[in-house]
Amino acid sequence: MSFTDKFIDSLKIGICRTTFGKRVEFVSVNTTLVDLLQYRRAELIGMKIADVFADPKKFREIWTRLQDSPSLEGVEVVLKRKKDGDLWTAMSITVENDPQGRPQYLDIVIEDITRQKEVENDLVRSKELFKVIFDNTAAAITVTDHSEKIVAWNPFAEQMLEMRREDLFNKPIESLYPDEEWRKFRKLKIRQKGIVSGIVTQVYKKDRSLLDVDAAISVLKDAEGKVIGSIGILRDISKQKQIQEMLLQAKLAAEEANSSKSIFLAKMSHELRTPMNAVLGMLDLTLDTQMTDEQRDNLKVAKEAASNLLGLLNDILDLSKAEAGKISIESIEISPREIIRSVWKGLMVLTSHKGIELRYTVSDDVPNLMMGDPVRLRQVVINLINNAIKFTHKGYVEMGLKVLSKKEDECELLFFVKDTGIGIPKDKIGFLFELFTQVDAGTARRYGGTGLGLAISKKLVEMMGGRIWVESDEGKGSTFNFVLTLPISKRVPGGSSGEGAVGLGDVLATGDGLGRIRILLAEDNVVNQKVASRTLEKRGWEVVIANNGHEAIDLLGKSHFDVVLMDDHMPEMTGIEATAMIRNEEKQTGLHVPIIAMTANAMSGDREKYLSLGMDEYISKPFDRAVLFQTIINLVQQRKSS
Repeated sequence: MSFTDKFIDSLKIGICRTTFGKRVEFVSVNTTLVDLLQYRRAELIGMKIADVFADPKKFREIWTRLQDSPSLEGVEVVLKRKKDGDLWTAMSITVENDPQGRPQYLDIVIEDITRQKEVENDLVRSKELFKVIFDNTAAAITVTDHSEKIVAWNPFAEQMLEMRREDLFNKPIESLYPDEEWRKFRKLKIRQKGIVSGIVTQVYKKDRSLLDVDAAISVLKDAEGKVIGSIGILRDISKQKQIQEMLLQAKLAAEEANSSKSIFLAKMSHELRTPMNAVLGMLDLTLDTQMTDEQRDNLKVAKEAASNLLGLLNDILDLSKAEAGKISIESIEISPREIIRSVWKGLMVLTSHKGIELRYTVSDDVPNLMMGDPVRLRQVVINLINNAIKFTHKGYVEMGLKVLSKKEDECELLFFVKDTGIGIPKDKIGFLFELFTQVDAGTARRYGGTGLGLAISKKLVEMMGGRIWVESDEGKGSTFNFVLTLPISKRVPGGSSGEGAVGLGDVLATGDGLGRIRILLAEDNVVNQKVASRTLEKRGWEVVIANNGHEAIDLLGKSHFDVVLMDDHMPEMTGIEATAMIRNEEKQTGLHVPIIAMTANAMSGDREKYLSLGMDEYISKPFDRAVLFQTIINLVQQRKSS
């Protein structure tokens, strides 16, 4: 093999020589072409070249062209491989003449362009796909040139903007936007960032009405990084904006309605509690006097009815606050065992009147001090016990507390109230904790009540992170259970129970050793003045009355008082305004008189509001005499010890 033959054979492109005549046959082929066509060299030598053409017509076309031209460059031809199908090639053909100048051979260079054709085909398909997407996307697409003029757009752009070709072609893209919106675009520095999406803006329609859109802009650059245009995609969000506006209006309306409801409840609470304070207070004062047995019995019935009415009012307010999410659960140091004991002590009188026994049991392993909400925990326990007492006519009601599990820092407690009452039918148990639900209409008529107590108890238990359920046999009794997991206090218990100074069953405080306490009562309601002053005077204390905030400030400037009971709603100057002035003056004198907010405002957050405004304590009307006495004693003791 000559050097030339070796060189040709080593080339990485296919090279061959064929005869020139009626039968165009392979005369020689290099190794690369043998590999490309997947034949043995011996098979190709003498084979007609037309036999490896995928389309014989293509060979005849080339042969015809060669009659008039001695060479052809880059003719694309599909060749058949022996095994693996077709192969895209680019042929360059030269006619070689004999010494007499007659055509003798064809020298052919064959280059594999399969990969190139695949890329080209992919590009064509991509262009076709892009056109389909461009034409059918349900969003307006605009293409601008380097000077930000519109040069292309899709059909949906015309539809959405209600424009035609003459409205869009070669128009500045800026003309689609209000001036203020276009200034927002400029501030986004889109050319520097390249792509910016999620732009909520507005565009003009042909009639100059505005359309809310969500825009995404992509900057187009050439190979050198020079900006040559941009593509903008605009999505119509007018319906979403309308829905958002409707939702916002609905939310505002709901908030306004809820606010109105809260204001109404607060107003009704105040207006109902004010006369209830007078009714209960006067009943208590009258019951302390000499009277016949019949009169005493009549007044006790009246007081019980008034207390039930107050309980109903409290239930309704608690329910509304729970539903509005306005009840906050405290986490302070408490003694669960003391809560059970004090509730038992306070409710014994109810069971003794019915001739049934009230029991309580607390396991020895219950921690002495834990963290929780004493008010809400006591409320749930009292609700469950009152419910059990109501439906039990003989036997007993037992309240108890057990440990289910215990860790170093927390304890799972089981509270239960068991009775030997009428029980609950199995098919009614599932509805028992629903609002306004009682076992049946006959039960409601016979025992009364609204069915709110258990529903409120369930909400409170769940807010404290627990669960509540009932087990019952009709005619044999029921057991109400609830489980709470509470943190264990790290403090070593001392003299205090963690439950506060006053238990439910505590009687009027006596033996305080403070002598005659002098009290300023700021209250404009004449009946409430009489109730509070007589109640405090029967305790042996002196009471001076101020009819409004101005009088309270004048009296404090003229005389000494151990404590002030301050109503809020007073004419001329409210209790809050008077407290602010008193505290401001005390900054100059360095003195401090304890002020107790005594008000019919008893909604969620009222206590915190009054304490934050400079008052030392808070008592809601109707007031509990024992709580009022003990609160006054505590504040006076603190003042004298400081």
